[in-house]
Amino acid sequence: MKLEPGMLITTNYSGPYRIKKIIRNCTCPSYLDTINHLSSPSQPHIHLVCTRPDGTGEFFLNRWDETSLKSLQRTCCGGKKEVALDWLTVLENDQPVQGTLF
Repeated sequence: MKLEPGMLITTNYSGPYRIKKIIRNCTCPSYLDTINHLSSPSQPHIHLVCTRPDGTGEFFLNRWDETSLKSLQRTCCGGKKEVALDWLTVLENDQPVQGTLF
């Protein structure tokens, strides 16, 4: 499923959020690679700029694979018993969403 601005999502550890902006095809290195001065590009991923469902606040969900909706970084977030990938879940929209054709 292709994510679009206006969609409602949640993560395994927080949310719900409304997608405000999607930055696609980014290959920025991970935070740890950056602070360790390793600048090799990572696999293409997306960054999401989100709000609360009512449009307030601004939240950044970074380094997600748009195909699998999984994070590129392993964490302990969301009460997982071991370090693993986080995931996004698309929720039913409460208003129409303008999709794109291409």
